[in-house]
Amino acid sequence: MTETSRDEVLDFLTVREISQILKTHSNTVYKMCREGTLPAVKIGKEWRVDRRKLALFMEGGAPPQKKDTYESLVQLSLQEGHMLGIFTQEKDISEFELTFFVKAQNRGYRLFKACWWQHPDDVRRHMSKAGLEVEKLESSGSLVIVDLNDVFHRFGHLRAAEVWSNAAAQALDLGYKGLISSGAKHLDCCGNHSFLMEFEKALDKIIKNEPIVGVCPYLMDMNVPNAFVKLVDLIKLHGRFFIQTQDTEILAQVTFATNASGRLNH
Repeated sequence: MTETSRDEVLDFLTVREISQILKTHSNTVYKMCREGTLPAVKIGKEWRVDRRKLALFMEGGAPPQKKDTYESLVQLSLQEGHMLGIFTQEKDISEFELTFFVKAQNRGYRLFKACWWQHPDDVRRHMSKAGLEVEKLESSGSLVIVDLNDVFHRFGHLRAAEVWSNAAAQALDLGYKGLISSGAKHLDCCGNHSFLMEFEKALDKIIKNEPIVGVCPYLMDMNVPNAFVKLVDLIKLHGRFFIQTQDTEILAQVTFATNASGRLNH
């Protein structure tokens, strides 16, 4: 019996169909399937749930869903300004960015994903699996995925920052409110800490003067030499920051004060 005929006999529902029935995003349904919350089976590479089992699941009352780990952080990151995100697990960065872009849809902004250690095609596949119509979004200009690591090494930090600015200008020309953007990096990104700081400084200036929502997720790798000092340097160049560990979320606002001599204290 083929997979097609088996679907017809058992009346399997797709993730998209389930999301419409449950009135939730397909990304949430994917998570429920993976975590075993839904009575799902995997056929080939796709999750399926039998319609009758879904009905029984709904009649019995869905068990309390585990709160999306990144929900509150994403909502805060979607406010205009320059946000620094610090993560202790690399996989959490990818999941955060995925949730970030899913939630950013339909807000009237152009989406911009800057790739540093991630390959653009890997990002496209990851987004597509979560239900984002990447090809359609890119072809319409609603989504831009850029290999910024390549731009940085070929043309320098200022040109890399200008890519962000140009994408925002194009967004306005296309009728969008501005740019919602993310670019995940490592603490030892770009091979030279001073170059990274110059890039972040240029980007911070751009974000402050243009309609850009910008979040910079970083992997907190304590094996990197002078990791804590580098982290403090990064905090100074962002308006807000959060730290996300396996069990804890910490959010903080960056403030500046003057001492008795009138000099700035961070």
